[in-house]
Amino acid sequence: MTKLLRNYKKSVSIFKIQFILFIVAIVIGSIFANNLSSNKIDEYKLLSNYFITKFPNSNYLNIDLFKFILWKRVKLILGVWILGFTFFEIMINFLLVIYFGFSIGFLFSVGLITKGFKGYMMYLMLLIPQYLFYIPIIIYLIIKSTKFCTNLYHNNKSKRFNINKQMFVEYFFVLIICIIFTIIGCIMETYINPQLVKWYISVINM
Repeated sequence: MTKLLRNYKKSVSIFKIQFILFIVAIVIGSIFANNLSSNKIDEYKLLSNYFITKFPNSNYLNIDLFKFILWKRVKLILGVWILGFTFFEIMINFLLVIYFGFSIGFLFSVGLITKGFKGYMMYLMLLIPQYLFYIPIIIYLIIKSTKFCTNLYHNNKSKRFNINKQMFVEYFFVLIICIIFTIIGCIMETYINPQLVKWYISVINM
């Protein structure tokens, strides 16, 4: 019982560190965006204007786009899941958390700088509704892969591989769940998100 409690406290502390790193990375990403040179800001403004003028007339609703997006998302899921079998998975998860936090802080700050609140909302619209699936999936996978890695290596204070059938089956179902919801998110990203973005651009007359 004492060992289980100790392991639980250790896992909680890891997740706390990951959450803190995520928030810090968002702040750093925002600071980085706000310190871009005027030339870089002009480049982002041009890209934003090009996107706004061309996207409403585009037609991206096709199976090839769906396959491209699905493979891109599934590669990330598979990569994180497979790395769960390595003793350095926890460190990889730290890097992922930092990357996602920095990207969010940077992109939304760029949106504010280039187009104000409308730009901020446009970046938000680019994430809806697919990221309502992607975000819980990646959080779930990071938690499960961290716990799996901890059970394999760190709880026995060894770098030796220590797995049993039940652990593998449970971890395999984590992958299945993540892929199922990733497929749903990819469908949303391919067939629903473009229509929402087009609607938003037309409504605010950007």
